[in-house]
Amino acid sequence: AVKSSATKARSLLDKWLKKKIVSVLFADISGFNDLANTMPMEQLLAMHSTYVTVLEDVGKATKGTVQSLVGDRVILSWNAASSVAAHATEACQIGRGSGRER
Repeated sequence: AVKSSATKARSLLDKWLKKKIVSVLFADISGFNDLANTMPMEQLLAMHSTYVTVLEDVGKATKGTVQSLVGDRVILSWNAASSVAAHATEACQIGRGSGRER
């Protein structure tokens, strides 16, 4: 009975868990802690909101997924939740452009 349960569990895992190559982008605002200590709260919140919105929009436009948002750290992934053929290219292009002023 134990072997049967283990076999069933493994079968379910094999069905739902698949190995695949994904691309991940980590982004944060350089000097955010200093900004948080010196910038007026309303200005900081507006800047942060714009930053997060831009990354979310870019992620959606390139079929990326926001995996995590903690403070100013945003983690995006491609080819994880849904298949993206050129996921590495998408992540690299976003990463290269994410440091530019908008």
